[in-house]
Amino acid sequence: MKKVILTIAIVIASMVAGNAQDRSQNFTQEGKTFVQQKAGRASKTAEPTGYTWKDSKGNEFPIFLHTYSKGEKAGRTTCYVVKTSAKTGKEYKYYLPDGEAIASKILAESKNVNSKSI
Repeated sequence: MKKVILTIAIVIASMVAGNAQDRSQNFTQEGKTFVQQKAGRASKTAEPTGYTWKDSKGNEFPIFLHTYSKGEKAGRTTCYVVKTSAKTGKEYKYYLPDGEAIASKILAESKNVNSKSI
């Protein structure tokens, strides 16, 4: 029984140590200043597409594109807008209904515009 507990403890300790190494590089260097990155987030920022979404209340929001990288939706592109919670004041992503259809239209129009400008 002691060997089982010891083995489990060693496995857990090695997993924690492995995760600690992954998080140790979550910073960037700007001159002599090191800037901490948000944990679990990529350092890239999303750019608005130039299109807007108008909700049922008449509020307009810029549309952003998101491409899934994992899971069953890997490779699919969908749309979201950034809303602010009325209760907490925090921003959150609201994925649009029929976001994949909207994303495909945006991408098709941007390809048409790029091909005409060449």
